[in-house]
Amino acid sequence: MYHPRLKGSHYEMGLRYGEILRKGGQDFSFVLQLSPGQRSFGIACLSVCETVVPELCREIKGLADGLGVYYEDLSVWLLTMYGHDDVHGCTCFCYTDSGNTFLARNSDMFPELKDTCESILYRPDKGYIFLGHSTSFIQMEDGINEHGLAAGINFLMSKTYKPGLNTGMIVRHVLESCRNVKEAVDRIGALPIATTQNIILADRDGDMAVVESSPQKIAVRRPQRGDAWLVSANHFVSETMQAEHANPEENWYRSCDRYTTVQTALASPAVKKDTVWAQNLLSGKMGFICQYEKEMNFDTLWSALYNVSALKVFCAEGNPSKTRFKEDTRLAWGISKADCTPSHL
Repeated sequence: MYHPRLKGSHYEMGLRYGEILRKGGQDFSFVLQLSPGQRSFGIACLSVCETVVPELCREIKGLADGLGVYYEDLSVWLLTMYGHDDVHGCTCFCYTDSGNTFLARNSDMFPELKDTCESILYRPDKGYIFLGHSTSFIQMEDGINEHGLAAGINFLMSKTYKPGLNTGMIVRHVLESCRNVKEAVDRIGALPIATTQNIILADRDGDMAVVESSPQKIAVRRPQRGDAWLVSANHFVSETMQAEHANPEENWYRSCDRYTTVQTALASPAVKKDTVWAQNLLSGKMGFICQYEKEMNFDTLWSALYNVSALKVFCAEGNPSKTRFKEDTRLAWGISKADCTPSHL
């Protein structure tokens, strides 16, 4: 995993990361290899993003300049991610126990991407400090910000697309601009959405939600009466969303099995669900969640656990059944640095 720490304006953060990658010998000539259909749709998305999230487009421009590639080419490549060829698995859950709220996520994808994933700390001049993880650049797949809002995605196969923001751009924008679940749900509902996904959210007040969304429709799931948890995987649960969308297989990448494992564990009232308990669940000690057969060429690339109440981050960089969780203190470090500046006094 890359572990950059970026600060400054969005253009400066993009430029800095691009320069780091280029000095490291990374070759991004492949971004020029775009099909006519991909380029056409990506340009339409870029037009939307330059209006809705211009700061992220400025960061893409900085990244392109740092890498020495064309802005439009890099933009099209990034904004057309999370489509049919960019398959992610992923299991997410959030819950409250003994006064602490947690959000957790296993990120499942093709194992050849393991070494190029990133765990990144952002300290933007305009926007909230946050730490997140991704298989891409600029876009985020899970993370937590300085106000204790945490988010994570579940990929679903899109049947249709509309020019707008893909799931990684949505989560990045939410982490940088929303303080809590209510703000995040309202913001997602107002955005033009390009892809199909679940986005799970939790905050320091114990509020939580799963936003099930496609380019045409959004449904928001909340905990059922008496529950203090939510689970999401690579399928929709809301009936209104199920009626319009289904993955190619009913138990696609064992999504239903993973969902059932977590639901069953969370429904057990007999145990204290602390950090160790959550790590054990993510590691497969309570049922199938990350134990993919080698023949599938699919694996958990990282496992992230956020104690939202305490602003603590734990990550296993690799399959958690084989890799130990370690605490990541960069978010606390970033907040402490910001507290020393006039803008945070």
